[in-house]
Amino acid sequence: MTASQRATLEASGLSVHHVPLIETRLTDAPLPTRSFDWLVVTSQNAVPALSDVPRDVRVAAVGEKTKRALEAVGFTVSLMPKTYTGEALFHDLAHVVKPDETVLFARGDLANTDHMGQLGHVVDWVVYETVGRELTETEAEALGRVQVLLVLSPSAVHALTPYLERFHGTWYAIGEVTERAVRQVSTLPVRVPECYTMDALIQCVGEDFS
Repeated sequence: MTASQRATLEASGLSVHHVPLIETRLTDAPLPTRSFDWLVVTSQNAVPALSDVPRDVRVAAVGEKTKRALEAVGFTVSLMPKTYTGEALFHDLAHVVKPDETVLFARGDLANTDHMGQLGHVVDWVVYETVGRELTETEAEALGRVQVLLVLSPSAVHALTPYLERFHGTWYAIGEVTERAVRQVSTLPVRVPECYTMDALIQCVGEDFS
């Protein structure tokens, strides 16, 4: 969360607490193939693992932050869906990737792979893994006083699940996949912005509490 995003929430009268629930670790898995036509990246967390990938490959990125992270290390992004989801990304790719072309999917170990079947030749490359952590007793107790939980991924939801009997507020989630993860473990209200970005999520909270 940036300083300006935090300030937006605080301007709505909210006290903001940032509690990291997961961390990512590179797998150091080598580049599985040297012959591919497209690189697909669905998270900026994958970008540090791409040092050996040729910069002239066509690249598909899931959203603005991932696009900027890729461009910062020399890639040119050729495709980005209007809706920032893996489903939308692979749907758009299916209309531009030729039958004889190969796609390299650089992803985390928990990424949704259901949509890979839309393409004929996909090389799967797990470049980072997601590791959760337990809340401290102080953090767990604080959930009883929290009105809003902002969650950005199903992994964050899973990390919170053991403590949910203490939370009685409203969830704010980025994306349909995260929303589904919330609804699997909670019957509390869930708000999801139309645009799947942190800024849109914060704007949604600010409008509700201003």
